[in-house]
Amino acid sequence: MVSGMITRSFVCFFFLIVHHSAIAQIGGREVFQFLNISSEARVVAMGRQPIAYWEPDVNFALLNPALIHNNLHGSLSINAVSFPADIFIGSANYAHDFEKAGTFTLGIRTFQYGKFIAANQFGVQTGEFDVSDLVITIGHGREIYPNLHLGANLKIVNSAYEQYSSFGLATDLGAAYHIPEKLLTVAILVRNLGFQWDPYHTERGNLPFDVQIGVSNRFRHLPLRWHITADQLHRPDVSFINPANSRRDPITSQLIEENITIANKVFRHMSFGAELSPTKGFNLAIGYNFRMQQELRMNTRRSSAGLTFGVGFKVSKFMIQYARGVYHVSGAANLFSITTKFSDFRKSEKK
Repeated sequence: MVSGMITRSFVCFFFLIVHHSAIAQIGGREVFQFLNISSEARVVAMGRQPIAYWEPDVNFALLNPALIHNNLHGSLSINAVSFPADIFIGSANYAHDFEKAGTFTLGIRTFQYGKFIAANQFGVQTGEFDVSDLVITIGHGREIYPNLHLGANLKIVNSAYEQYSSFGLATDLGAAYHIPEKLLTVAILVRNLGFQWDPYHTERGNLPFDVQIGVSNRFRHLPLRWHITADQLHRPDVSFINPANSRRDPITSQLIEENITIANKVFRHMSFGAELSPTKGFNLAIGYNFRMQQELRMNTRRSSAGLTFGVGFKVSKFMIQYARGVYHVSGAANLFSITTKFSDFRKSEKK
């Protein structure tokens, strides 16, 4: 009865927050957009947001805290991303299980954008300055009812842009229903619920709030797992009219704006991914984000924007992952991850 009360309370609180935050975002300006950037190779290879991907991998647990469980105990992941224009992202994630308190995760992610030239209003160079972002994430999750897992992340956010700096707090709330017998997981996630407590100047901005629902399933007689995730569910229409896609009528010369169909608007919420794992020490993954493809495509050239793929293989006690994310015809991101465990999986009554 107590577990049922906790579950009902969480669900009510969950949807109350979603409703309140969705209203607060209308007409707002979002800051800390880097909170939506993943630096983990396997996560990106699967389409960037596989929130229902139930695997003993600490990187998925940092994405959705409802995926935190005691089999992650002792897991460590170190990740690096090489972006175009010499932008570098690095992160480290760790999970530790305390027998009485449950399983916790700790993640540190840094964004380094290099050095910029400082100049006064007359164009006279006065030196150089650094630009960077930092996110520290503390997560906790537990099974509160058979197959039902809840989790939460607390994120401390900092930006430092020359003489301007900002701090913020963000929270992720997740729920996952994992059915081991059917190899099926369904998850819901509220991301970046919080505020900017110390703005860059005087005006505070909204955080990049998001509501997501995802499902993943692994075939019983085929080493293949797939997932589908829908994001930005609090915003029915995430499309925009791109002037570059407008054309002129050949007879009247009238400008005709891009026509975005209902199906296009629906698929802009979707991302997909699949991973083939013939052995525990090898995997191949591919993912696709439809909205990214639509927003970054070019009419004059074919583009594979929105497409991600990766490969992973085990060397001794280390799992090495590589992924490549295509953002634009002018460049792509290369991601590298190394994961290991400092202890064996803890035995649990139910996996």
